[in-house]
Amino acid sequence: MKVISIIIKDLKTVLSDKQAIIVTMLMPVILMTILSMALKGSFISSDDVVIEEIKIAVVKKYDEIADSQIFAKTMEERLDIALTGDEINPEEIFFEDFLGSEEVLKLINYRVEEEEKAMELLAQGEISAMIILPEKYIYNMKINLLTPFRNNVDVRILTHPDRTIDGEIVASVMEAYTNTMSSIIIGKNVLIESASANDIGGDGFDNIDEVMEGMTDLVEGMNVNIENIAVHGRQSITSSDYYAVAMITMFILYAAGQGGRMLLEEKDNQTYQRMVIADISKTHILAGKFFTIFLIASIQITIMLLYSYFALKVKWGDLSSIVVLSVTSAFAVAGLGIFIASFTYRAGNYRIANLFENVIIQVMALLGGSFFPLDLMPEIIQKLSFISLNGIALKSYLKIILGYSFADISSNVLILALTGSLFTIAGIIIFNKEVAENAKHCKVKTA
Repeated sequence: MKVISIIIKDLKTVLSDKQAIIVTMLMPVILMTILSMALKGSFISSDDVVIEEIKIAVVKKYDEIADSQIFAKTMEERLDIALTGDEINPEEIFFEDFLGSEEVLKLINYRVEEEEKAMELLAQGEISAMIILPEKYIYNMKINLLTPFRNNVDVRILTHPDRTIDGEIVASVMEAYTNTMSSIIIGKNVLIESASANDIGGDGFDNIDEVMEGMTDLVEGMNVNIENIAVHGRQSITSSDYYAVAMITMFILYAAGQGGRMLLEEKDNQTYQRMVIADISKTHILAGKFFTIFLIASIQITIMLLYSYFALKVKWGDLSSIVVLSVTSAFAVAGLGIFIASFTYRAGNYRIANLFENVIIQVMALLGGSFFPLDLMPEIIQKLSFISLNGIALKSYLKIILGYSFADISSNVLILALTGSLFTIAGIIIFNKEVAENAKHCKVKTA
């Protein structure tokens, strides 16, 4: 009850401060709207996208000669058909007709590497993705292309974790290839079934290579345009999306700034002394301040989420992920607020709280991408973005909007929770030390 009383008292004080309401609640909504409209052109649509060439590596785990021999032997032993399949070359279809096509070359620059070397290049960031063609790839593709049967071909795509868009484009281009090959295989099956139905018999297989030669022309004419590349489960980021997130993650820091003044204000207004006389412990006082800051940040986030959803049409994605991220962000801000409050109380003036609100928040906003997208910032700023709480939260919110699952942001959520805990512990230590020193000083004076 003591903690709840402190929270209610502090919330009444904060919510009665018109200037604080303007800064923490109204200003972010106004800026969110203005920036979303003014910088709309900075977030270009897919029609205007110019994609840099994506570098990938292709790993061949199969043996082309061995696969072709196995295919010919299988045809002869199991179907009693002398079919070598030499006229149909799956490797040539993939590398020359597909990856070597004019449209695909506009997007992708490939190189053939051993698996170990490709993994090394991927880890070093020299390539954005690697495509692994499995063992017996040639054999299985010839089975699929030249017989009525269908073998599974498991082509794997590994992507660099920091180049998700490149990886998704590669996956989408590969899907276009897969869909085209499926169309060819379905067409081949129809021809074979038609040949069987008309008692063409062996002649159907004898001439299948000629039929397939014409059908593989479909691959050569395949058109992979950038506007046709769909990243499944993802949506593009608009200016409204970005600046809704940017303003949320920036302005919740002002809740920490407000909280940073609370302990010293209690002391200056003599309410701290009255709470001590009323037998309210230091733990209760700090807990009250912590949850007050937490609730202020939570109210800010809720207002901005609702405004951006209804007014700016921001699609926030998975609700449960948004709730968990918002709670941990508010928790981290509350911990930071307690840390600043303890330092301010120890200093005996508001310089630290003022420095945080007027300078540190601006620096954190710049480093975290609240002013401009980090992709547009110098490399040194991009590297320093991890030190800002708002930067971590911003990246996580954007991932949710893009359609990522909670597992993809779980590490960031953990970082926010740990950061909030560390700031809280540090604040408690500083506050307890200051109170102990003041008590010792009073005893000396009394003696």
